[in-house]
Amino acid sequence: NLLTALGITTLLVYLTTSTGLVDGGNKVILALAFGIGPMAIVGVLGLVDRLVPYASDRMTRLSRIFMVSAFVLFTLMVIVQQMTVMQFDTLRAAADPASTESLKLIFRGVSTVQLGIDVAFDLFYCIGIIVLASAMYRHPEFSRFTSVFGMVSAGALLALNLYAFPNVPKESGLVDLGPVTGIWWLMVIAQVIRTRWRTRANPLPA
Repeated sequence: NLLTALGITTLLVYLTTSTGLVDGGNKVILALAFGIGPMAIVGVLGLVDRLVPYASDRMTRLSRIFMVSAFVLFTLMVIVQQMTVMQFDTLRAAADPASTESLKLIFRGVSTVQLGIDVAFDLFYCIGIIVLASAMYRHPEFSRFTSVFGMVSAGALLALNLYAFPNVPKESGLVDLGPVTGIWWLMVIAQVIRTRWRTRANPLPA
């Protein structure tokens, strides 16, 4: 299924780049990273459609709004971040030694822009997961543990980001729970796949 493939690809790229397992500067990985946001939007909209019969219209509308906004901000953040890093790498390579320290200071100042976008992404992302996970609570396709795990992990991630502001949690000596929400997405995708297998194995009578 296309939506499942998009979800798995998105998560693998996110988890491998965010945990440092893969070099984010690789051109292929960079192109895939730029595609995380659009792929995630398509996948999330498909997931919310599955929840419609078991969740209120308000919950599904809020899920769409917050998650789409989050991944638009995520795409903006990744592109601004990579543009800044690559442009300053070019400037540093061409600069004389006397200008290097000045460039470092300028780079630190410019980098606060993408950090601010990162916080905005986390805000919409965490609230979106909380609403989405809440909408799953009574859905037979997803376990209640998955619903609660999503709400708790997203709530904790949001709290840590707000507490650490204007720094990111890792720079403040706190735990980065972003990959934990990635595990939650894997749980959701696994349960969707399990349901499809069961449906194929036990089709409804004609």
